[in-house]
Amino acid sequence: MDREVIWILRGAQRKELFLSIPEKEFMPNRLRKELNEKKSLTLSLREISRHLNDFEEKGFVKCLNPSDPYNKIYLITSKGKKIKQNVLNTQL
Repeated sequence: MDREVIWILRGAQRKELFLSIPEKEFMPNRLRKELNEKKSLTLSLREISRHLNDFEEKGFVKCLNPSDPYNKIYLITSKGKKIKQNVLNTQL
């Protein structure tokens, strides 16, 4: 199994958040609201931002406007899509 897939699977919050990343552009606050409404995961905006920074370092997501300090917009990368598919396949 791929190290990156194992890294995702080792953290319950990290896995839930990663699998919730949409295919189109998104903002952390909107993702947080959706997760909290589903009650599948309750994370603060700070926690989500920390996870997104980790995902960005690994190349799973890309921040489209890194100079904006408050309203960052992210997009899942092709690498992130492949990892996401591998994580989903591993869970079966």
